[in-house]
Amino acid sequence: MTAAHAGPAHGALAERLVTTRDDAVLRRFDWVDAPTPIERAAWLDGDRSQVWIKRDDRTSTRYGGGKVRKLQWVLANAPFDGDAPVLSVGGTGSHHLLALALFLQPLGRELHALVFEQPWTEHVRRNYAVLVSLGTRLWPVRTRAALPWAWLRYHLLRPPPRTGVSMPAGASTDLGCFGFVEAALELRAQIDAGVMPRPDVVYVTAGSAGTCAGLALGFALAQLPVQLQMVSSVERWAFNRPLLHRKLAQAHTALRRWGLPQAQHGDARQWLAEAGVGLSIDHDEVGGGYGVPTEAASAALSLAREHGLSLETTYTAKCMASLRRREHAWQGAPRTVLWWNTHGANDLSSWLAPDWRSRSPIDVPP
Repeated sequence: MTAAHAGPAHGALAERLVTTRDDAVLRRFDWVDAPTPIERAAWLDGDRSQVWIKRDDRTSTRYGGGKVRKLQWVLANAPFDGDAPVLSVGGTGSHHLLALALFLQPLGRELHALVFEQPWTEHVRRNYAVLVSLGTRLWPVRTRAALPWAWLRYHLLRPPPRTGVSMPAGASTDLGCFGFVEAALELRAQIDAGVMPRPDVVYVTAGSAGTCAGLALGFALAQLPVQLQMVSSVERWAFNRPLLHRKLAQAHTALRRWGLPQAQHGDARQWLAEAGVGLSIDHDEVGGGYGVPTEAASAALSLAREHGLSLETTYTAKCMASLRRREHAWQGAPRTVLWWNTHGANDLSSWLAPDWRSRSPIDVPP
């Protein structure tokens, strides 16, 4: 993994941007093993749908999943480049925090994290143990609602220069969205190469909106008229259309700022409409709340395991549960479906420190 220096941005998206301006250079780390594979998944087919899987669990040998696509853009550019610690937020099983810790480590940088407890599944416990083992500075927070106060208290008690630069949950900044704009162009190239037919609908998990906004804009740029089916892992107050539209506007503004010709006229929603990109949100799999396993997610997790896929019940198993429910009920015209697997399923046992429990500021149940 090349980690010491981010080079000038390159690739399918960068070719369409003005990456060098008078006041800045757009950079990117080369961390994603692209293109990630696409596989036929007949075991997920409905009566009138054929399902394929985009294997973003294979984005990196260090740590797979969709977060790598975002971080290779975000950590390469201001304000998150440099040597300062990075402050971010997430649950005790957060893939965002875990990916951030893993990719900050070879840069010689520290992660400061405000963490709230979520149900202690085996997967959550594993993620948290690795997060502690990597030397992350953790500040426990009782609930998600208390995060703003915890953020304020952190800054009051740790004035500059000891303060970390604050990164939004999920690395869902405007440049974080670029990672999935680029991913959509990658998919278009695979379709053109005959890897799979053009999908009619794409399922993807939703939480902090960066992945969804990036894919939607990327589909418009790639001229892929598809229905983006977003399966929320959080309650309606945490992910909804107004929040998604705000993220779309932020990413669209950034694309315009970096000279993308297609972003110079109109706004994000107009661009999507003209390209035939539809947006739908499914909140029906949230169940008891963020991180709470559901019966449908547990069934999807078991089914995926039988077919060689490792999922988890906070995000990806709930997304697969939505796909199974909706496609088995689909009675419209036959259609091609793509499920975008954003899970980071790498074996991280080598990172575990034997004394991680004694180093944890949270009492983790056995």
